[in-house]
Amino acid sequence: MKTLFLHWLACLLVVSQVDASEPVISTEGGFQITSSDGAFSFKLGGRIMWDVDSFDGALNRSNEGSRRLSNDLRRSRLELGGTAYDEWKFKFDVDIKDKPRGSNTHLHTVGVGYTGLNAFDVFIGRTKEPFGLEELTSSKSISSIERNYFTEATDTDSQPEFGIRLDSKGSGLGWSIGLFNPAGGPKKSDGGDRIAFTGRWFGALINTDSKTLHLGIAVTDRNIDQPIQQKGFALDIAESGGNLDSSSLTIDSDRQWGVEGLYISGPFSLQSEVFVKKVGGANGGPGGDVHHYYSQATYSLTGERRGYKAKSGVADIIKPSADGWAMELVGKLDHIELDIDGAPTEAVSGYLAGLNLYPNENVKLMLNVIRVTSEKIATADDDDSATVISTRLQLAF
Repeated sequence: MKTLFLHWLACLLVVSQVDASEPVISTEGGFQITSSDGAFSFKLGGRIMWDVDSFDGALNRSNEGSRRLSNDLRRSRLELGGTAYDEWKFKFDVDIKDKPRGSNTHLHTVGVGYTGLNAFDVFIGRTKEPFGLEELTSSKSISSIERNYFTEATDTDSQPEFGIRLDSKGSGLGWSIGLFNPAGGPKKSDGGDRIAFTGRWFGALINTDSKTLHLGIAVTDRNIDQPIQQKGFALDIAESGGNLDSSSLTIDSDRQWGVEGLYISGPFSLQSEVFVKKVGGANGGPGGDVHHYYSQATYSLTGERRGYKAKSGVADIIKPSADGWAMELVGKLDHIELDIDGAPTEAVSGYLAGLNLYPNENVKLMLNVIRVTSEKIATADDDDSATVISTRLQLAF
């Protein structure tokens, strides 16, 4: 990583000498150095997110439901990016965590992109699959500490091992499609890598300085060609808390689709998504359907408008004014259920109230209070509900 940084910096310095002009250095939103003609650039940034969770009941069944306090360094990420010859781009993001049994460092996003085509941009490497509005919204910009249940409970939430992704260039109507090797996914029956197809189509029907109306749809086929065992959903309501996992099925197909909507009007925003996951039972066994929906409303008490990126069709963080802190209220309803042929429905519902404080553009303080209930997941002797209090300190640059 140090070698890569020095190599890119050397390229910038060489180009600047050829042009006999000084490179441009910026410290806004990270450290960035750009050649005088703008053809080469290098940016160093990062994010740190520290969570402290308190939970009880169904999330601490191993200790008879008593309240527990725990903390988790959720993300500690070094982010490198840059351009070369205007049209070539690269990303190299590394997550660095200190685990009790040793360090855990892994690549998050890494790859090379090309923007020189007229119709679309290309990215080859490890990046998010284009599935879901809240999943594609950066972890720096989401309004609640955890994303919605469906996103957290399925493998589209994990960065794939590798993939190729095509993104449209428009800013009104857009699309993104790709082929990906899901992280941790099983090999195909012939020993080759399993390749999933994922696509998203979206558009901003309204996008002015005061209002935005966004709609979208996404589909994915996980391309399972041999029987595997998989849970219908696996939830971490609090990242360090106990799981609320559904039953497992042996399946030979997994297809998912989702519909998304986002409305922003001044300091108010309303966001909602509906997901369906259909899995086919293998070897004559039962199949099942996962149904999910959530709705989230936010309101900025200090008047800031939530951001929106029209080219990629995702929400952005609110930015506090220079006069002081920004304050944002959050409310969220989340529900997911698994219907297995011939079995009772298993479900989890959650109700969230949150407060986000923004001392400046780089710091964010989050508080979430969640009441969660489950059906047919905990045993008769265990609690089937829990109250979660989660906090986060976020530093991003």
